[in-house]
Amino acid sequence: MKYLLSSKTILILILLLGLFFRIYKLEIFYPWGHDQDLFAWIAKDIVVDHHFRLIGQETSITGLFIGPIFYYLIALSFILFNMNPLSGAVVSTAVSLLTIISIYWVFRKFFSKSVGLIGAFLYAVSPGAVFLDRWVVPTQPTILWSVWFLYVLLSILKGNFQILIPLSILIGLIWHVHIAFIPLLILLPVAYLLSDKKNYKFKVSLKTLMISAVVLFGLISPFVVFETRHGFQQIKSLINATYQDKGDLTGGDRLTKVITSGGSSLAGAFALSGTVIQLNPLLTGSLPFLLLMGIFYLWYKRILDKNQTILFVSWYVIVFLGQFFSKRIITEYYFNNLFVILFLILSLVLTQFKTVLRKFPVIEILLAGYLVVNFAWLISRQDDLGGFLYKRQAIEYIKSDVDSKGFSCIAISYIESQPGGGSGFRYLFWLNNLKVVTAGNGVPVYNLVNPWTISASEINAKFGNLGIITPSGKKIDPNVCNEPNRQLLPLWGFNN
Repeated sequence: MKYLLSSKTILILILLLGLFFRIYKLEIFYPWGHDQDLFAWIAKDIVVDHHFRLIGQETSITGLFIGPIFYYLIALSFILFNMNPLSGAVVSTAVSLLTIISIYWVFRKFFSKSVGLIGAFLYAVSPGAVFLDRWVVPTQPTILWSVWFLYVLLSILKGNFQILIPLSILIGLIWHVHIAFIPLLILLPVAYLLSDKKNYKFKVSLKTLMISAVVLFGLISPFVVFETRHGFQQIKSLINATYQDKGDLTGGDRLTKVITSGGSSLAGAFALSGTVIQLNPLLTGSLPFLLLMGIFYLWYKRILDKNQTILFVSWYVIVFLGQFFSKRIITEYYFNNLFVILFLILSLVLTQFKTVLRKFPVIEILLAGYLVVNFAWLISRQDDLGGFLYKRQAIEYIKSDVDSKGFSCIAISYIESQPGGGSGFRYLFWLNNLKVVTAGNGVPVYNLVNPWTISASEINAKFGNLGIITPSGKKIDPNVCNEPNRQLLPLWGFNN
């Protein structure tokens, strides 16, 4: 019984729960829009077209790109699984499982086993975290990066400055994951000034320095090469973005937007639209203040020491003030690096209550109930009728119809009630060997209707929300398929 209840056994069970929550009905809940179509197209460019890439897709800052590591990992997964788009989930799932382990290890190292297990559990089964991990995008490792940045900061606080190797990895990954991490580097000197430096001599071996330098240079080398070739384009774009006003809110309106966006992000760690734990908007707006109160409560209870409290509050202030003074449009995912602080504070508070109520397993019952509620919600969740499964089926149906009618090429017309319904098809065209050109004379046109109900009387087939209207089987001149002016424009965001 003692073995069955060991922390390692519990951690394995948490990992299995995390895996189940992230792969259950994978194809049905697999989001497949423009971002996913783009990463698949870039992976195809690497694997099939043998194009060594220095950059990924363009960010919201014109002229600034995300690093290529994510796309090489996707490309490797595509190679292993025969270019199957679903294999992108292998990368995101591996990152999420590594995040679970990292949360446990870091929380346990600086606090306790109980804190580590609760933090890992909350991340593993919370709907918001689960479906954030299912959304396969380059910024998905944000939480993993934040966990190890927390490790570096807490290590420095304790006077342990032997963190050059992990710090070099984290700094080198900023361009590859999210440039919103840059302001957080201010916390490094803050942690140093707060640290225990008594009788400590800063000694770093030559081996550590060399490994750190090699790792850092290896990670930033694509950036350096690209900038050298292109006149430091990205650096200029980043500098310009710091003072170019995007016309977003200012003053009190911007402050309100920052608070509500931060609250929505924090709520997004646990709740999704349509979940059984949907949060009230008033509570969502209060979450940034509740997080601060939680930090100060733990300091009052002497669970967090003064330096840890200052560090966490500084992290919080940097994120919120950074968004307030930024010239960029405020978006919720810029606050996602606060998830690690949120999970830690919740884990510490629950562990504190567990200690006070140790005669009664109230916290264990609460967490078990949370698991049951989330499990029931996941099992009963409605299928994503506009997701990958139905897009794949729709394109396979078109492919079958094209082959039966002997078309050399086709055109696609999107009939949609809302913008964006026509995204997520370019890679699927290529994967099914469909020659698609622009619509016009001499080319049969297939209509993709989303939702199919807006043309219910005309559709020939439907898949989820998608309806298909097929053309007649007339012969076409195959020469039209290769006319330069009939070729599709490059996928938006794709750069060679």
